[in-house]
Amino acid sequence: MPATFFILLHWKRQQRVFFQNLAKLTPQPAQGNTDVVHNLRVAIKKLRSYLKLLALLLNKIDTETRFKKTEQLFSVLGKYRDIEMGFLLLQSFEKENKTTYTALRVQLKLALQTTAIWAQNAFNKYDEKELADLTCELQLYVKEKNIQELCHKTELILDKEFRKLKRLTKHFSSQPHEIRKMLKNIFYWISICPKDFYIGADEIKKLKKSLNLLGDWQDHEMLYMKIKHFRKDFVPAPRQEYLLLKELEKNIERKMDAKLQKAKEEIQTFISV
Repeated sequence: MPATFFILLHWKRQQRVFFQNLAKLTPQPAQGNTDVVHNLRVAIKKLRSYLKLLALLLNKIDTETRFKKTEQLFSVLGKYRDIEMGFLLLQSFEKENKTTYTALRVQLKLALQTTAIWAQNAFNKYDEKELADLTCELQLYVKEKNIQELCHKTELILDKEFRKLKRLTKHFSSQPHEIRKMLKNIFYWISICPKDFYIGADEIKKLKKSLNLLGDWQDHEMLYMKIKHFRKDFVPAPRQEYLLLKELEKNIERKMDAKLQKAKEEIQTFISV
């Protein structure tokens, strides 16, 4: 089983996805290119996760400095994406509630325009050499390793992560973000391994469903926080929009609680296998 099959092959694939989408965004603004921004962010998340696994396997990689510029780009993109998803979610709530949250809509639209400019500056300044150099370095490190040893160590790492996950889920309501990050790493790592390497297809489906629920919960949470701050800081209490936004917050809270509960149930069936 070649080491490149379950690690470097996928690293290089995501590197190509990253550069392809970056090239699409460099000459044109991020705003309006929802899919491209999303694909770029997913590619970075996968690269970051693969790098973490390789760092655990090889004990040689300085992840803080070798991936720093790409992380900075991801941070800028994250701010843009959070506002963009909040704006899209707000539109869906407007349809659902048959109303328009005018002041909040204007606020999010202005914020989206501002963060789109920041994102564009980040694209233009990004140094592609960082990722190319890191790929060459990883290839050299993997060549030095015994393939069977890497496979065995990957299983041990997954064992350790599952034990951590079981401990965290005992305190689910206070640790949803940490659980989501851990689940995402586990999912990305298992996805690049050979079929049935650690768990079967049914468990992978449950894992993916849990991640989707937690991702949806996080999108709602980000909008909830933006609404709450906006209402308290900018909307006078006597105005009708103040009451509408407060009711919207309650609506979102109910949806968030339901999504967290479903995610918890799904994860519990998954880790009990």
